Amino acid sequence: MKKATKFCFLPILAFAGMLGTSQPANACGDEAYTGQTCITAASYCPRNTIEASGQTLDINNYQALYSLVGCTFGGDCRTNFKVPDLRGRAPVSYGQGPGLYAHQFGQYYGADAITQTIAQMPAHNHDATFTPTGGGSAGTDAKVMVSQDAATTDSPAGGKYLAKATTGALPVKIYNDGTNLTELEGVSGGGGGGSTGGTVTVDSTGGNQPMDVAGPRLAMRYCIVTNGIYPPRP
Repeated sequence: MKKATKFCFLPILAFAGMLGTSQPANACGDEAYTGQTCITAASYCPRNTIEASGQTLDINNYQALYSLVGCTFGGDCRTNFKVPDLRGRAPVSYGQGPGLYAHQFGQYYGADAITQTIAQMPAHNHDATFTPTGGGSAGTDAKVMVSQDAATTDSPAGGKYLAKATTGALPVKIYNDGTNLTELEGVSGGGGGGSTGGTVTVDSTGGNQPMDVAGPRLAMRYCIVTNGIYPPRP
């Protein structure tokens, strides 16, 4: 008759206790690793886990977790350290993916909303409005008068008839002292009716309000394992 085989789990449990794993966590399963982070729809994080909300923990009370996390997420590394703060954040893999920005491990970045600067806005036009002075109407056509006399110079100067001189024909002046003028065709827009001038204004628009850049999300509860199985190195 064979003797009954006896198994002794004491050394295993003792070793697990040295690694801070005497009470395996249940948030991520029965064999969750210390430092592992999971999502739950429950109203609390299970035993041996805490919410990943950036809390400051005492190193002496969480030695196994500190040996894995260190001060990557904050703390003085003498008496305390911090766990990740995943409130309102979505975790992503660290590093640099093709065509993406590089991010260090443990780096917080991004925002729910942004306010665009002028440099970020697409190129566009604004409507310009002419407001005549002197009682004129903004709805009348503008008139540009030009001279029919011969030009005297091709450089602008007071009292001169400005145009480029030609050979064999009389050129047309576009400026003189107000005599022998004719209306220049093809000009339209603002002023007239006794107006002696006016102002041109460009309409502004926009409220400078931030705009959401986050896609559809669902707020859940992140739990980090504080007392689980110590993860072996590969």
